[in-house]
Amino acid sequence: MERTKPESILIVDDETEFRNAIVAYLAGEGYQVQAASNGEEGLELLKTLPFDILLTDMKLPGIDGSAVLQGGLALYPELICIIITGYGTVESAVEVMKKGAYDYIAKPFQLLEISHVLQQALEKRRLKEENAYLKTQLKEKYKIESIIGNSKGMQEIFQLVETISSTNSTVLITGETGTGKELIAKAIHYNSQRKDQKIVSINCGAIPETLLESELFGHVKGAFTGAHQTRIGRFEQADKGTIFLDEIGNMSPSLQVKLLRVLQEREFERVGGTETIKVDVRIIAATSAGLKEMVEQNLFRSDLYYRLNVIPIQLPPLRERREDIPLLARHFIKKFCGNIETKTVSQDAMKMLMSYSWPGNIRQLENAIERAVALLGLRNIILSSDLPHEIQNSKDNFFLSDIFIPDEGIDLNDRIAVLERELILQSLEKTGGNKNRAAKLLNLKRTTLIEKLRRFDLEKESATEKDHFA
Repeated sequence: MERTKPESILIVDDETEFRNAIVAYLAGEGYQVQAASNGEEGLELLKTLPFDILLTDMKLPGIDGSAVLQGGLALYPELICIIITGYGTVESAVEVMKKGAYDYIAKPFQLLEISHVLQQALEKRRLKEENAYLKTQLKEKYKIESIIGNSKGMQEIFQLVETISSTNSTVLITGETGTGKELIAKAIHYNSQRKDQKIVSINCGAIPETLLESELFGHVKGAFTGAHQTRIGRFEQADKGTIFLDEIGNMSPSLQVKLLRVLQEREFERVGGTETIKVDVRIIAATSAGLKEMVEQNLFRSDLYYRLNVIPIQLPPLRERREDIPLLARHFIKKFCGNIETKTVSQDAMKMLMSYSWPGNIRQLENAIERAVALLGLRNIILSSDLPHEIQNSKDNFFLSDIFIPDEGIDLNDRIAVLERELILQSLEKTGGNKNRAAKLLNLKRTTLIEKLRRFDLEKESATEKDHFA
């Protein structure tokens, strides 16, 4: 097994010749090895150095190997403890394993056997640490405060997610494609009491109807052609955790009936089976379809809809939360630059991003930023020419042309002033600072333009350009 640094091993054994042989062998294998001849000496060494592995004989003069093991684990809960036994019974060694030993080796044994047991133990600990790290990363990623959005609508959603996470209530998340429904579902799960269990996701629209039932509920051997063995479904996999049913609106009427029973009773049968399977699972569903309209058109069961719609969350499209676009753009730049946020977006490019309608929502914005970062080369600023053609050539790309009034309202005069100031600056930029031509572009008298320049405190800016007279 490859090691970035040699693991340290403490060997506790009262037989000098046997102890020295193990020390020499393991040192030759690349481990850092220290030894003690009795339990008291072993515990003293453990107090001074956090060893990776404790290898101790069961029977020792003074305190025995069981006491050494318990003392070591009290100091270092992640210490790998392996018992050597040549006395007593296997039952006594198994009893010590219940107290925290990883494994035991019975005398006599080959030295190669010790090496094999050590490698297995270290690999198991590595996987355990890796899983713990990944779980921590997931929890950090899906913390509510890690989701990006300062708009009033998103802040209200964050507050709702925080409130409902501690419950087991069913949640229905609605919103257009690409608005982040799965992200919200995972935020609910990883902020709930089920966070240490699985969240199992399935896209009901991506799996053929004939296979979806088996995917959800599993099947028994011989249930249909190709069912060579019994298979558990997503609901069983999610037991004690959460199941996320994406695009629930695509589910067939027959499956809707079966799902309704699971919502009501938390039980089902595998396809082809008769055994009733009970599960403890929280259900979060999502759809980009209008379920209420589908109910009215008899395309979706009303009883299932009301069972799913216990806590509704409606995610706004990106065009209704434009103030979040700069935040999201910076986040994706950082993501695609390897967490080093050294790139920025030019004002012209940002205007295009802010005024575009984003039919693909956040997912489309992420793809646009990924493309722009890929085209940057050695530049640090994303230009409008780096953006996808549909954004560059969009009819929406006129600054503030797509009117949007947030829930908290706007200051009309301020908004009009911002637009007027922007138009004046663009006209001067287009004419190279020529006030006569700029006034003609705006269908204004030159004196009126100059008056507006003074009002908006733009005289200094325009004076930097050469003032031409036609």
